Amino acid sequence: MVMSVVTILINRAFLAMTKYPQIAFGSMHISHMLWGGLLMLIALVMLFRYWNPSIRRLAAFISGVGFGLFIDELGKFITKDNDYFFQPTIALIYLIFIAMYLAFRGLLSRTPLSPDELEVNDLIRRQLGGTDAAGSSRTLKGYYRSRDRILSAVRRILDIPKVITSVMIFFVFASLMQFIAIFGWLNPDWIPIDDVSGFSIVGAFASSTLVLIGLFRFRRSREAAAHWFKRAILVSIFVTQIFMFARSQLTAIWGLAINLLVYACINLYLRRQS
Repeated sequence: MVMSVVTILINRAFLAMTKYPQIAFGSMHISHMLWGGLLMLIALVMLFRYWNPSIRRLAAFISGVGFGLFIDELGKFITKDNDYFFQPTIALIYLIFIAMYLAFRGLLSRTPLSPDELEVNDLIRRQLGGTDAAGSSRTLKGYYRSRDRILSAVRRILDIPKVITSVMIFFVFASLMQFIAIFGWLNPDWIPIDDVSGFSIVGAFASSTLVLIGLFRFRRSREAAAHWFKRAILVSIFVTQIFMFARSQLTAIWGLAINLLVYACINLYLRRQS
């Protein structure tokens, strides 16, 4: 999922900067969807041929890039005129990734392996030379190193005193301003309430209402209030953000980034309280 999302963002940015070049030979045009299919095929062959965990991680990496290139051209195949720039495409891609996330979470939370299965897995992995993710695959060392550095930097920032509190205060303030703007009591320029769909307004209203419930619970229990804030941010991610992508295309990625930052802060706060 991570590599698919990164691939879509990099691919769209590259195409925009290079004025959308085409690999064409006469009347033929090789779409980047085909390169994505080729990468997914390579990943499948690797998985069919090898069991080694490092190969599986490499296959996940390659197939993620391939799926990103493949799904990026969704607009071409749901429109009669093969419109790559079909506006709802990004929102549909976002919906697909939400469905993937929920499906993967469901697979991970299924019945755990039995002691016998764990023993067999450990035996096979020892025979294959270990299970360390960073050490078992030289090809992926750069990826794991970069990922760990980014996560470490984020953790260090969130560990700075008052950072989490400040982010949550910002989220509550923005939600209250959003609630006020929906009813027309105030309409600041940084809340684009005049040019959004009804579904976006409904999602924003639901999210702001959950924040208000959290504020009412704040005196009794800060942890309970944080849970309501978490529900609010999930509504924003899973509902409101879909229609923001439909309206604003990739510029809505900044709103999603802020939502994910708030979600991470709330989760970290709740873990520290438990």
